[in-house]
Amino acid sequence: MLTERQETILKIVVDDYTRTAMPIASDTIVREHELGVSAATVRNDVAALEDAGYIARPHTSAGSVPLDKAYRFYVERFAEAEEILPLGVRMSVNRTLSLVEHDVDEWANVAAAALASLVGNLAIATFPMVRESRIRHLELVRLQDLLVMLIVVMEQARLRKQIIRLPRPVQVNELEDALNRLKSQLMGLNLREIESKAMALSPLEEELVDATVLVLKEEEKTVKRQHYVDGLRNLLSQPEFSESDRTRAIVGAIEDGSLVQTVLDEAPDGDVVRVIIGEENREDMLSPLSVVICRYGIPGEAMGAVGVVGPTRMEYSKTIGGVRFISSAMSSLVENAYSA
Repeated sequence: MLTERQETILKIVVDDYTRTAMPIASDTIVREHELGVSAATVRNDVAALEDAGYIARPHTSAGSVPLDKAYRFYVERFAEAEEILPLGVRMSVNRTLSLVEHDVDEWANVAAAALASLVGNLAIATFPMVRESRIRHLELVRLQDLLVMLIVVMEQARLRKQIIRLPRPVQVNELEDALNRLKSQLMGLNLREIESKAMALSPLEEELVDATVLVLKEEEKTVKRQHYVDGLRNLLSQPEFSESDRTRAIVGAIEDGSLVQTVLDEAPDGDVVRVIIGEENREDMLSPLSVVICRYGIPGEAMGAVGVVGPTRMEYSKTIGGVRFISSAMSSLVENAYSA
């Protein structure tokens, strides 16, 4: 168990190393921080922290570098208490998100960009996924004698269009009758409910139902793989990734989707912010990195995730605060869409 002074020294080492990316010497701690003790006492405490596995010294005469255990202690002991973002920052992000409130397709894109800007690292945001897309509205637009456009509106105002080529010309009144019949049969249903429902349909209505099923299947596929990444330049500009091999590995994992999927698999249930540090990650590709991730949305209805990936030497307080704030803002967007 650490003494109060050792906790303070460990916090100084983590804070200063996060800021400078340079080993922190004991003499620097004494000179720049008023601890009220001698240099020898600080050196003894630093040695105790090294023996306990919190810090390491790259060279015998070098300063201290935090290890994963130090970051974990820092997160649990200090980060949560310091995570509130300045009011001006929160207002600015809220204004940015409000601009796309009615453009659901842009939510995750804007959220990832805002989060990357807030924390200075790589940010990931997914589109809010519903358990199963349900039909909220249907519309048909006659384009030509043999062409109609089916418009399907789902939860959160998700809209998809499907062009249907008809086997024969259809009059406007026949099309309207088919649409009304379609609405009476399909409104409020999801894909599985439509496929299992027994319906007495005309050939035209069957054509329209088949098209609706196809739309729902495509929506399911798209939403499951839809995510946005922003801030790769932020991540790769960190000194930890100056080595070309490490940089290539990260870029490759982002391009093939494996890094993002691994990160998203770590998203916790509820609105808890989860922090995974270095070797705590299950995949080797993430061992030099830390992940801060949280879900957002309405449990049981529509949920997405926002997260940050950065070096273990990240500003945990700011990152936790940023992820929690963006998660809350995105939850508000989802709630507003459902109440509309």
